[in-house]
Amino acid sequence: MANDYLPQIDCEKVITDVATSLIKDATGSAWDKIKSFFKDLDVKDQIRYGSAYNEYLTNVQAKYGKIKTLIYRHIPKDLYSFYECIGVKYSGKIVSTSSVNNLLSIGHKIIITGTGGIGKSILFKHLLLNSVKETNFIPVLIELRSFNSLDTKEISMHDAIYKILTSNGFCLDEKYYDYSLSEGGYLVLLDGFDEINRDRVNKVTSEVKNFCSKYNKNHFIISSRPTDAFIGWNDFSEMSACALTKEQALNLIKKIDYSEPAKSTFYQELDNNLYDKYKSFASNPLLLTIMLLTFSNHASIPAKLNDFYEAAFSTLFNMHDATKDCYVRDTRTNLGIDEFKTIFSYICFKSYFCAEYEFTESELRHYIQMAKEKFSSHSFLVDDFLDDLVSSVCMLFKDGLNYRFSHRSFQEYFAAWYTCKLTDEAQYKLLTSWMTESNSVITDEYLTMLFNLQPEKVNKVILCPGIKDIKHMYEICGYSKELLEQLLDNISIRRTRKSDGTIRYHLSLLIKDRYLCNIIRMTCKLNCYSYQTAVSHEELEQELATRLVKYLKKSNRKIDECPISTAFELVNPKELLDVLKWFESQLLFSLSILEKNSDTSINRKRKLSSIIEEL
Repeated sequence: MANDYLPQIDCEKVITDVATSLIKDATGSAWDKIKSFFKDLDVKDQIRYGSAYNEYLTNVQAKYGKIKTLIYRHIPKDLYSFYECIGVKYSGKIVSTSSVNNLLSIGHKIIITGTGGIGKSILFKHLLLNSVKETNFIPVLIELRSFNSLDTKEISMHDAIYKILTSNGFCLDEKYYDYSLSEGGYLVLLDGFDEINRDRVNKVTSEVKNFCSKYNKNHFIISSRPTDAFIGWNDFSEMSACALTKEQALNLIKKIDYSEPAKSTFYQELDNNLYDKYKSFASNPLLLTIMLLTFSNHASIPAKLNDFYEAAFSTLFNMHDATKDCYVRDTRTNLGIDEFKTIFSYICFKSYFCAEYEFTESELRHYIQMAKEKFSSHSFLVDDFLDDLVSSVCMLFKDGLNYRFSHRSFQEYFAAWYTCKLTDEAQYKLLTSWMTESNSVITDEYLTMLFNLQPEKVNKVILCPGIKDIKHMYEICGYSKELLEQLLDNISIRRTRKSDGTIRYHLSLLIKDRYLCNIIRMTCKLNCYSYQTAVSHEELEQELATRLVKYLKKSNRKIDECPISTAFELVNPKELLDVLKWFESQLLFSLSILEKNSDTSINRKRKLSSIIEEL
């Protein structure tokens, strides 16, 4: 496995070096590395800005060098005391992230995608700290969810970076800031693209792309869950975060400060069989940590994901301090675990469908009050429940002035758990509207978790009514230009560079009818459609894409997408349908799921917001 990593670097040594030398760099040679990015500095300015930059790095190290986790939830722990470097996969090879230069050598604009809990946010903190030692750039980390609290007109990348610099002590005159941007002095880390509220996604996307284009000498790295939103970001190199290998998982457990007898037993079991048996859990840093807590409490790990979250919740509900021997702690609300779970799941349900993942104290109190009124037979105080959520059950933690879920996967799971309590009709109305309006249907795990809890009902009640509409269209149009133009909007043309330097084009589809396209994609995803079944037309795809690109260039249009109706006019329709035959394969698979499930008749179409208001 080690031979697949490019380049080879002693990860442990790099991490140790960063941890021990960062402060020295911050007060020593750091200013000398970056002062060339500033114009016309006199001696007085050199001293003033040199001192200010040192202060900035010291503040950044203090802010990001220690973090809280499920295990270290009371006192922040030094990141490098337990951090395990994850790799990223790019062009079929695994690149080590132990040094940020391994990524920067690939390009100026990078997207790193990974599933929840894989460690993207901690990776970005590491890249920020590592860049001080390894590069000559000014590092800036922006948590993109911070834009959720701004009015759309206030969202500005230029202002956000400047605010971070000045608020952490690097108070530049604006002329020097603008000049250093134009000279490419910055490494800008944009963490959590998937955490942007849907009503701000378009604005933030436009702001990021325009800023990266205007100041393209700088380096930009973005993190997100996997999403179709990056189709068309052709000047960004996209790579995926790798899961933990068995060796990395064992190293992480070895580093965690935890009860030694429990940790030792879990380590042995992980080495012997747990990693191989539960790889989907054990290869994810967050879930691996929860595995340790759950194993300590239950002496076993549930096989199914929904059972795993149930056991994890039970563990956290009854846990006093993960670093001490466990005992049952009384909650301030004095609610039993089932009562507490019902209240909490309602809060998760309401907040998830309102696309809120972070709360001010007043917002969180509002959700708790709604749950208190909904379940009036459960007697508790709002203050007590809030305290239990953070201190006793560890489902939320306080981040500055706001509250966040320990991980969004908890919100998604318990939102799904509460959904199961709704009637079939309520579930249908809710999820039909959600799949019509939401941008996160595919990227979130909510529907997968709901399917794990009630697979037959999701197929029969949620998916089949939409598949029935698709079947009706298919019976009228067949697999044809007319069918694709009803469902789809544009053809996306994605470029990749092969190892020999030549450009390879790939065609994909951008949806028009969000509801029906989401039905097809989720039916395939949830029912284990084999994506290898579609016939490949690689040479023909390359030929048609090349012709489309030539037309778009000649017409002075963007070359990353073409209206599907225009594409059918420019190339042989039959050839284009052949290249896109994979779409018909998915459609036919969806129809086969309809055949296996009886029809269901339920009232149709209402706005998501009005349905949520009632529930």
